[in-house]
Amino acid sequence: MPALPTEAMLVRQWPTGADAPEVSVICTTFNQAGYIRETIESFLHQQTDFCFEIIVHDDASTDGTAEIVAEYARRYPRVIRAVLRDDNQYQKGHRIMPLAAGFASAPYLALCEGDDFWCDEKKLARQYRAMQARPDIAISYHNVIRRGPEKETLHIEDQDRRNHERVVPLDELLVHTGDYCPSPSLMLHRHVLERLPEWFYTTAPVGDFYLQVLAACPAGALYLPDVMAVYRTHAQGSWSQQQRQLEDDRRYARHQDFMARHAECMTHLAGQLDASHTPAITLAMARRWYYASVEYLQAGRYRGFREAITTSMHHQTISLPQRLLFLLRRTPWLAGRVVALRHWYQRQSSTASA
Repeated sequence: MPALPTEAMLVRQWPTGADAPEVSVICTTFNQAGYIRETIESFLHQQTDFCFEIIVHDDASTDGTAEIVAEYARRYPRVIRAVLRDDNQYQKGHRIMPLAAGFASAPYLALCEGDDFWCDEKKLARQYRAMQARPDIAISYHNVIRRGPEKETLHIEDQDRRNHERVVPLDELLVHTGDYCPSPSLMLHRHVLERLPEWFYTTAPVGDFYLQVLAACPAGALYLPDVMAVYRTHAQGSWSQQQRQLEDDRRYARHQDFMARHAECMTHLAGQLDASHTPAITLAMARRWYYASVEYLQAGRYRGFREAITTSMHHQTISLPQRLLFLLRRTPWLAGRVVALRHWYQRQSSTASA
């Protein structure tokens, strides 16, 4: 990265007298002192011919993150607004991103959490212009680098022939998880937040997935193939991490509640969306319960495994592995061997292709 611009240098590229921002960058952070400088500076390196603002919402960090955010806000008072909480809002049950976005004033919002960052100085300009050209689209995202503790991968691999600019239909988003549209790549119309239903705040177990789906209704989401951000995964969702977590009774109970709330929210979606989307919702729930059954099996939660795989099959038959686990639900030790063998084969195939 080149030297960090001063505030005067940054503002100089904007139209003369432009005070109202076109884009509000929304950064939410909590105890990310090791990453937040890189994140904020990636915003400040953006080259645009329009005015933008940066809202950094710190949720009562205890590791020095808030002090770092305040430091940048002092250096860039016209560009950065620091929202520094004394009490943790997440623990009070608040959705942090909509809460932070409430301080924004622009018609477009660009999202990025405090441990991710942007790696292209034209990211804001490209995405903003692309959305302006498609006024019917309320949300867009782009390719990113997924950075884990051991390796980096592209969000959409080169062999995926769909890695070109396109409008992703709502049903495609429905059958995938929230990170199908990586959070540091999201840009959406401000009005999306103004029409979020009550159940989004009270019931949804995670906000990202439902925010993306609701924003993509009805016109879909605009995908840009440019790699313009780095998304740190911290190995979240790995089989070993899930297994360790679900061995804890409290985490297992929380995960069961998580799945129940997902099911309730998908029912809300089915009632809210046109009936043509019902097959996608059914497939989405079948996949989620199948994945949950494997997680429970790995953790030795055999009753949960049997209930989850049965629920998955009740929704829809989706794959041979799903059918096999359903047939082996009464012999979980054998089902576990099958899953372990499949994971071993997948790792071997991944190593060979690399």
